[in-house]
Amino acid sequence: MRNENYKLTQYSINGILNDVEASAIAIPQMQRPFVWKGKQVKELIDSLYQGYPIGYLIVWQSSTVRLKEGGKSFGKKILIDGQQRVTALMAAILGKEILDENYQRKRIQIGFNPCANEGEERFVVYTSKYNADPRWIPDISILFRRDFAYRRFESEYLERNPGTDLKKLDEAVSCLKEIASHEVGVIELSFLLDIDVVTEIFIRINSQGKPLNQEDFAMSRISVNEELGGDMLQKAIDHFCHLCLTPEDAKGLMERDREFAQSEYGKVVSWVGDEKQSLYIPSYSDVLRTAFAYKFGKIKIGDLVNQLSGKNPETGEISSAYAKEAYLRLQDGILEYMAKKNFKTFLNILKNAGFISSKMLGSKGLMTGTYSMFLMMKEELSEEELASYTAKWYLLSSLSGRYQTGMEGVVARDYKAVKEKGIRDYFKELSEELLPESFWKESMPEKLKTTLIRSNSYAAYLAAMVKMEDYSLFSHDKTMKDLIESQVENSQLFTRVYLAKQGITSKELYGQVANCIYMDKSVKTALKRKPPIDYLKKMFSQEENEIKVGTDVFTREEILDSLAMNAIPGETADMEASDFEEFLSLRRMQMADKIHQYYIQL
Repeated sequence: MRNENYKLTQYSINGILNDVEASAIAIPQMQRPFVWKGKQVKELIDSLYQGYPIGYLIVWQSSTVRLKEGGKSFGKKILIDGQQRVTALMAAILGKEILDENYQRKRIQIGFNPCANEGEERFVVYTSKYNADPRWIPDISILFRRDFAYRRFESEYLERNPGTDLKKLDEAVSCLKEIASHEVGVIELSFLLDIDVVTEIFIRINSQGKPLNQEDFAMSRISVNEELGGDMLQKAIDHFCHLCLTPEDAKGLMERDREFAQSEYGKVVSWVGDEKQSLYIPSYSDVLRTAFAYKFGKIKIGDLVNQLSGKNPETGEISSAYAKEAYLRLQDGILEYMAKKNFKTFLNILKNAGFISSKMLGSKGLMTGTYSMFLMMKEELSEEELASYTAKWYLLSSLSGRYQTGMEGVVARDYKAVKEKGIRDYFKELSEELLPESFWKESMPEKLKTTLIRSNSYAAYLAAMVKMEDYSLFSHDKTMKDLIESQVENSQLFTRVYLAKQGITSKELYGQVANCIYMDKSVKTALKRKPPIDYLKKMFSQEENEIKVGTDVFTREEILDSLAMNAIPGETADMEASDFEEFLSLRRMQMADKIHQYYIQL
């Protein structure tokens, strides 16, 4: 019985490269950073020269869709395994430029010594240091040009290298040029296969069991749709993510690709190069997942690839009309994601809510879920409402952990509910379900029973202090915002050394966030790492009403206010090491109460 999942064919390297140049085979790496090193390119050419196999390539005919009238529309094939090898061949044999990790265009020149003696290198990544040896051909791509004239080449080579064995030269050059006719096995996966099956096939074939990046499938599927500008849209996603990380590259990137810079996509992306921000740096996976959630109510990239390939999720039918509809919806979602007003407004809402550092933000899933909801909510809410609902949505999702498991179902439920009920009614229903009064009194203190400084619960506490403009412990001028922006390290109220002397050595106790505190350096120095019971007793034992801490002077009332502002129980001054667990419990409750009051104010 014939296997309809795939067919195995042989293509010459020349045929593969011609198909890539003619865009019959889509290879996104030509537009994205090339991760191979020059040495790997050289070794690939050397393997081909010696007649060694270089492995199978795998293509997926996902761009072939059934038409309503019957028959098939044959489009591009997506290269899903072998992209680095094919890009390397394009660079070495055809002399194509590649993009490096800094998005700089450059050549990888492979030098060839046709007269190499035994023990000498035959191929190198060519640099000027080889200029001294005239036997080297600096760039093998000249040998593969259509206008290459061997006799003229031979004459010029002989002029530089008198006494060359012409037979040896001819054999070496012929052997190298024959690389183009070498055949490579190509596994062509059927367009009828969905993304999950394609992934499983890839994993089983790949000798290293390397997981398939489904986002790369999606980017490939976008890029092959040149009729609707998919190649430009794919570039826009890549450039947007790159410029969010290194905006200083914007000028050079746009100058090198004027066609993109002058397109509608270039105009959408160009603003990113004008501003430096480090709060949230999205990947192309984040862009795709967020846009898909916003426009389709789905998060699974495999579903996106299938829809871009024309598969209607309701009927299972594959059609070019549905493929176009899905592409246009996704395109709209991506452009909305990258729009200056939307992206900046979203991040400003988080900053204004107190999340001023990337270390305070939650998982990628949390950011994806919240930003997709922001894009949905902006269609219904005023600017003021949008800020409030977005901040509360982020905090509710963060504290409840609703995106941590089963995110696909959560996103689908949210999308459907917002469309049917509106955000106001749905959010009221959700908050009553996930954050009832019992949550703040029971669940929230338990969530703070963690040693993870970067936990969502501790981040919420810090954000609350930032939002409320609270001062750090025993300070009149340093706010929590100041200390976080200065990247001051967390200290411990009851130091580990002190607790160890009292027999408390469990990290589950001394490492809890309820034992953590941000303090200004001058205050930390003044307290000399003493436990709270020591320095508080000393403060309150003084007869004077004014108490000096570092360079600041406080009244007794101000000391108590500072403790309360930092969620430190007033009873701490009367506690010994034996009361440490009670201290942790009391502080967790005060921290939870602060987060609750903060949530209400958002």
